[in-house]
Amino acid sequence: MITPLNSEKEDAGTKTGYPIPRLAGGGKGKKTQVFNCSSKSIRNLVSELHNNGLALASTNTDSQCITLSRVLKYLGDRGLNTYEGTAAGYARLATRIKELKCNGLVIESRSEDLIGPDGLYHPRVARYVLVGSVTQQPVQIPLDLVQP
Repeated sequence: MITPLNSEKEDAGTKTGYPIPRLAGGGKGKKTQVFNCSSKSIRNLVSELHNNGLALASTNTDSQCITLSRVLKYLGDRGLNTYEGTAAGYARLATRIKELKCNGLVIESRSEDLIGPDGLYHPRVARYVLVGSVTQQPVQIPLDLVQP
């Protein structure tokens, strides 16, 4: 029998440090730090980006890459996880990150466990953090060959 949801109960997205069920990778009495990625926290982040002039203006690839690099720089160590990026309007966030890496940005992909906006536990969700940038080196080094 299915138990109906009780509005008086807290949803899973209201706490951090939940004990993770054994089937989800936890153990008996073991507590794992879990990020609370509720719809409220996502709304707050999207509002913060908008208020600081970092809202996505267009969905074309170039606009997403330019804005995403600015967003990652602004967020610093906080970074942006997959759910937050999707809510902010980035399509195929991992692909945009790969494009930024190809353009010389050094971006770490950190794994985190979280309670998503759906109230469910999601293990190993990517959080992208801008670490720095490198200058582009030529792909091919010209050779100084002397003809005999």
